[in-house]
Amino acid sequence: MKITVIGLGKVGMEIIRRLCEEGHDILVIDKDESKLSKIYENNLDVIAMKGNGSSARILKSPEVAGSDLLVAVTNSDEINMIACMMAKKMNIPRTVARIRDPDHARDLIVSKEDMGLDLVVNPEYAAAMEISRLLTVALPVHTELFADGKILMADVTVDETMTAFVSRKIKDVELPRACLIVAISRRGEMVIPGGKDIILSGDTIYLLGHSESVNKFCMKIKKKKQKMQDVIILGGGRISYYLAEKLNSQGIRVKIIEQNLERCRDLAESLPETLVLQGDGSDIEILKREGLKETDGFVAVTGIDEENLLLALLAKQMGAKRVVAKVSRPSYTSMVERLGVDAAISPRLNMVSEILRFIRGGRLLSLFLLLNGQAEVFEIIVQPGTKIAGKALKNSGMPKGVIIGAIIRGEDTIIPEGNDVILENDRLVVFALGHIMHIIENLFNLGGSPLEQKPYY
Repeated sequence: MKITVIGLGKVGMEIIRRLCEEGHDILVIDKDESKLSKIYENNLDVIAMKGNGSSARILKSPEVAGSDLLVAVTNSDEINMIACMMAKKMNIPRTVARIRDPDHARDLIVSKEDMGLDLVVNPEYAAAMEISRLLTVALPVHTELFADGKILMADVTVDETMTAFVSRKIKDVELPRACLIVAISRRGEMVIPGGKDIILSGDTIYLLGHSESVNKFCMKIKKKKQKMQDVIILGGGRISYYLAEKLNSQGIRVKIIEQNLERCRDLAESLPETLVLQGDGSDIEILKREGLKETDGFVAVTGIDEENLLLALLAKQMGAKRVVAKVSRPSYTSMVERLGVDAAISPRLNMVSEILRFIRGGRLLSLFLLLNGQAEVFEIIVQPGTKIAGKALKNSGMPKGVIIGAIIRGEDTIIPEGNDVILENDRLVVFALGHIMHIIENLFNLGGSPLEQKPYY
């Protein structure tokens, strides 16, 4: 598949890395020569072009012509929109644009098709919605739903009080029949465990199974969270705006602490139900005065990762019940379980996940990247003629590091064992370490162009 990527920032670089691993033909365009030089420093097999990605001269060039997809992820919403509009006129079938400004994002809800945009990604909005979910979800663990809600994956951090887990072998852990431990994260590294592997205090286990069974199990090992009533947000950027708006709509009281006076005025005008305070959120005395010890939720979304992690840890130690930090560097997310912060959100990683899911088209029903992309969880339909159809799991040739966590067959949901047979039209929830989509595609006969297949979303 031929893909043109405009904008070689951190998001553009991450997308290019993932697409190169899958064997696509990539052209990257950026007007900053120093950014283009990173292509060669990282030994990426792509074609680099210097220029303005929204100019007609560039988009009409032979290098761009014939692209199956154009992805515009520069720092300018306007350039991204113009590039996609012009790409459509150049007969490029699919376009993706990063649109971050709240006003632009709202306008595009009804007009993106007219503007030639097949997918609009707003990383700040997506991050805010995920933070809202983490703060208000009934279970005190991070969860993801699959198979229209029939399958649930939960990550549970084990501590010394969980005697059912600590120092036990996987095979000796009593789990509901419809549940499976698919992975363990230990000190920032993720592994797929065997039955003889021992669970240690501090490990995060990934539990996948029937939604009802996982919910009941998690409620037994963890105390139910109290209802969220008050949230303090540190930093007044776009994520804060979207998050406060969402929480206010749920009847949750919100305080935003922001240093910039002009930004405080803008937020106060846009969010009449939110209390906006000007001040240095890293000042412990200010946080104490504003009730950090009593608050139900604390969210650090400043522009400095280290500050977010440090203050989130401080808030947790001071008594905040649920703490979330934003990190721009996805590699920092692996530090969270070691620091004791409840959750970290990487807008960049969330956006890359969404774009990859769109690029892969109808081949995947869902895709989630875990722990800085060390693992992927996705859903696929077993197509007629697939090599794996009709074979028992133990004879399927599934590569190392891949687990079929669930099979959905009609109205039945199966947590499979080695003797279970995969049939055509089964819907599978797959857990895979690393970036091995090209191997999965070969095994499931998914090599056709995703743009020729019908999307499921």
